[in-house]
Amino acid sequence: MTEGSSVPQDEVGRFVERFASTLTDAGFPRLAARVFATLLVSQSGRMTAAELAERLHASAGGVSGAVRYLVQVRLIRAEREPGTRRHTYVVDDSWYEATVTGNPFLERGEADLRDGIAILGDSPAADRLTETLELIQFLREETRAMMLRWQERKAALRTRQP
Repeated sequence: MTEGSSVPQDEVGRFVERFASTLTDAGFPRLAARVFATLLVSQSGRMTAAELAERLHASAGGVSGAVRYLVQVRLIRAEREPGTRRHTYVVDDSWYEATVTGNPFLERGEADLRDGIAILGDSPAADRLTETLELIQFLREETRAMMLRWQERKAALRTRQP
């Protein structure tokens, strides 16, 4: 069973591996996908690197690289345990918001594209960069509106739960 759950551990383990495989097929590093899935299914949404390594039968070094990747892409965050040097890795409902709204390509891409447009001047290449810039601006605007709608939906979901 998992952390106070009545679901058998082997069923949870199969789900973690299946979901991690889906994430890996989408481009995630394999161990990072397994760590993320494990944090998602844990009751508290928080585990130390040692707990993750034990649960996944993985090396401490491998888990260290996996959590570093997940922190970098904003799927989890690291919290230092008070009075220790040990970190706890946390996944909560802000992971998807940070992922959707904090896309570094959307943030930095605009400035890079403007520079490219200025360099290329009046040309078909500059036209392609301009269209790409417009797409990025559109995505950022739509993402903000979508996240507002999500916040409303999430609030409605929470009011319906017993």
